[in-house]
Amino acid sequence: MKRSVFTSLFWLVTVLAASAQTKRVPGPLGHGQEFGGIRTFLHAPYVDDIEKVNADIVVMGVPFDEGTTARSGARYGPRDIREGSLIYAGTNGFFYIDGEQWVLRGTKWVDVGDVDVEPMEPGITFGRVTEAVRAIRRRNALPVTLGGDHSITFPVIRAYGLPSLTVVHFDAHLDSYGDPPSRDAIPTFVTDHGSWVSAVAQLPGVKIIQIGMRGIANDEQGLTLSRKYGAIVITSEQIHRNGIQSALSAIPKSENIYVTIDIDVLDPALAPGTGTVEIGGLTFQQLSDMLRAIPSKGRLVGMDVVEVNPYYDPTGVTAQTAARLIIDLLGAVFPSKGPALP
Repeated sequence: MKRSVFTSLFWLVTVLAASAQTKRVPGPLGHGQEFGGIRTFLHAPYVDDIEKVNADIVVMGVPFDEGTTARSGARYGPRDIREGSLIYAGTNGFFYIDGEQWVLRGTKWVDVGDVDVEPMEPGITFGRVTEAVRAIRRRNALPVTLGGDHSITFPVIRAYGLPSLTVVHFDAHLDSYGDPPSRDAIPTFVTDHGSWVSAVAQLPGVKIIQIGMRGIANDEQGLTLSRKYGAIVITSEQIHRNGIQSALSAIPKSENIYVTIDIDVLDPALAPGTGTVEIGGLTFQQLSDMLRAIPSKGRLVGMDVVEVNPYYDPTGVTAQTAARLIIDLLGAVFPSKGPALP
């Protein structure tokens, strides 16, 4: 009997000590560790009013895929990128074992949810996207947009209105098809995911660097138009032959840099969950290393990740990879503040 009581007390003390070490949120409405609670990016606090934002980084989703010309489903990209990010959630910053370096420690993240999409009214949706990005910038925060198909990059960039902006475009495709709008049409222009570059090129002060285009997924007309717009094009084949420096050297020193990542810039063996796959893409390490070098070229003012399509990746690795790429780029921008939490 005494042995039984002693054993029970021992296990009670052990369980209480373990419980104290986990530091779980008390009560029935805690985070539920990594995979419980509201799905926000990295479990960042959800803020339902942009005007109340007080953060360094604001994540916003645009669940829109009415601009696709192939397989639809990218409207579910924001949801799945948030889901994929949860494996990295619950830390105060991120530690890279290679280089033994902390990044983003002490950085304030919030997630403002998704822009309301008006079905069959892309002009209204795009207007909401532009206004939301402007509102985030008025709060002196860096906007991170989760797509959606690549057409949403145009209303995002349209919101900036800077005298000079370098757009670094990672993609398997040039997306420079279609007739460019007139300058007068820019405020209300609607594009699709294969012609948004033609629209962005008409914005004042914009310079475009295109990286990762490859194979037979593009044609002479698109290349001619990109060159007409003054874009610099670096193919995946060039990077495979010559290394990432061939791409980095093409990115000029710039006052303001915007990065847009179509997940299909990666080889489909690594990121199958996308609508228009093309073999021969970049490796994860090539893309990650380039992203982490970009802040040395100038001030990052925003970024997006688009064309994640969970219909074609039941493993979820594409969405998780998209989340990791966001962390890698922003980790090169925001130095760690203060000590790491125990």
